[in-house]
Amino acid sequence: MQGCSNNEQLIGRAKTLELAYGCADQVPAEGDWKLLGLPTSATWDMSPEALTSDADNGGFSSNLIASLDPTYSIEGEVRVKDRTDEFGIQQFVKYIADEVRARRQPAVWMRFHWGDYFHIGYMVPTGASDGGGVKEIVTYSFEFKLADGNTFQITEADEGIPVTGVTVAPTTSSIAAGESTTFEVTIAPVDADDKVFTVTSSVPARATVAFAGNTVTVSAPSGATAGTAVITVKTDDGGFTATHTVTVTV
Repeated sequence: MQGCSNNEQLIGRAKTLELAYGCADQVPAEGDWKLLGLPTSATWDMSPEALTSDADNGGFSSNLIASLDPTYSIEGEVRVKDRTDEFGIQQFVKYIADEVRARRQPAVWMRFHWGDYFHIGYMVPTGASDGGGVKEIVTYSFEFKLADGNTFQITEADEGIPVTGVTVAPTTSSIAAGESTTFEVTIAPVDADDKVFTVTSSVPARATVAFAGNTVTVSAPSGATAGTAVITVKTDDGGFTATHTVTVTV
């Protein structure tokens, strides 16, 4: 629906899993983290190893935690062609194969955002599969376990990463009455917490708008008059705007 800001339901922000290339001795910089596609399901399991003592302790056994084996699983959707603002899954699969062929561990840094906390560690992918789909959007599944236990930490998330700007591409288009076109919206930074935005048309009778995810569709009704219309994208966080000008011909 025109102007409705419902895209937050399409990008899986309640739980997010970000990855970054690097070595275990250096935590990635903030700008190096990228989302692993659009998650539809993300879970974790600490898998504690418990030791049980049968020594007399008031008639009850005692248990101790000897170690943890954190496991993170994510399922989601991704475009067939890797996006530059996400952690490219096709490139990642190639990286895994190349590292194994070279007799190296295909490790990456992982940052799992769950509630008010980040789970961070240097991980190896212990599961990687394609869940199906043959069109533009396909599904995937990954599992990660620790490659270096010394890197694992759970830290409290900050108050949030604010939006710093928004751009659209392309910024202009030309369509005939009865036709439509699309453009993409990019919100910076890529890991901003609130990526919700609205889309409006300056001349709805000439050009209507609708959007799904970050793709905006501009349509000219069959009875539209010739001229231009300005499509404005505005972020909820910060009120940043970007415009796309469409020229309608008859």
